[in-house]
Amino acid sequence: MAMGHLTLKDAVFLTITSIVGGGIFVLSPLTNLLFGKSIIWGWVLLIFVSLIMASPFAYASTKISESGGVYKFVMKILGREIGIFSAYILWLSGVFALSGVVSFFEIVFNTKFDIPHVGLFLIVVLTALILAGIRIVGNFVRIFGILTITIILYMVFSNGIKIDSIGEFNLKNAILTIYFGLWTTTGWEGITMPLSAFKNQKAIAYGLLIGTFIIGILYLLFSLTVISINAKTNNLDEILKILIGDNLFLLAGMLIIISSCAFSVLFTLSYMPYGMGKDKIFPKVFVKLRKEIPYYGVILNTLLVIMLLIFDAKTLVDMSMFSTLIAYFLLYLAVFKESAGKIKVISLASMIITGLLILFRVYNFIFS
Repeated sequence: MAMGHLTLKDAVFLTITSIVGGGIFVLSPLTNLLFGKSIIWGWVLLIFVSLIMASPFAYASTKISESGGVYKFVMKILGREIGIFSAYILWLSGVFALSGVVSFFEIVFNTKFDIPHVGLFLIVVLTALILAGIRIVGNFVRIFGILTITIILYMVFSNGIKIDSIGEFNLKNAILTIYFGLWTTTGWEGITMPLSAFKNQKAIAYGLLIGTFIIGILYLLFSLTVISINAKTNNLDEILKILIGDNLFLLAGMLIIISSCAFSVLFTLSYMPYGMGKDKIFPKVFVKLRKEIPYYGVILNTLLVIMLLIFDAKTLVDMSMFSTLIAYFLLYLAVFKESAGKIKVISLASMIITGLLILFRVYNFIFS
């Protein structure tokens, strides 16, 4: 049983900050451009789809006893070889995703300024904060979590919501909105990684589900704002400029949200080399802790991110999401095999959703 410092409140904020990065600022306007005002129904349904897909992660987190994440559960149920594959693909998808978040920070920052390699500066500062110790991490997770919620609500209410802007329900548009929206609502595997940092492992399970629900509401409200501004443009940058205007506070707010995502992912992802080291599928040097932080894991992930910043954000996100979905499918299969009752049905539904998304992505790749 884990005996760390983090609590249920931290699990909720860690879920929110790990998942809410810059993606919502792009995907909500993008779905609006592609499918019109009926997207709202897709963002409503996405709340339920996200909770379904998050539930097996919550379940698996109560079945593992050490840091490292859900690959340990996959290893226990589906065998060592599939567990090792799951571990490496989850870790690498996390590194790709983190690199994409840092790259997106650079893009947003340089819409107003022109400072090269600002992402490099960001990742070094975040690394220093995490290496300062678990208590510092806990404080920053709470601060970033409150700021993330506050900034999105400020953007929503400063731009306003017009209920009469909501379009009629369209099943095809709703499904396509869910497909695109899922790219910015996944990341549950990260919250299951730092088990030893929590006082109670059930806090992870409950925090994951509560955080996912809050994220769904925030995304829905932001999408309502996007369709309410009624922008006469087909350009994403112009829609973002209308939402932000010349308000440097809002630009700073977006950068804080992206930074908090990078901070949380770097922290949780550092437990992957740590857990893999304990399972003897990675060099044993990574199992050392300092101030309850796997500091070698933090440094390794930081160095990998610095190397990957040569790629553009879109490539990094695409590489991350495809490998993430494969790892998700394996987790859902393991939960389906091990569980009974409602969670068995939920894991089966999650397998079907994930399988369809993988096939959809392969189809797009072949025929695009």
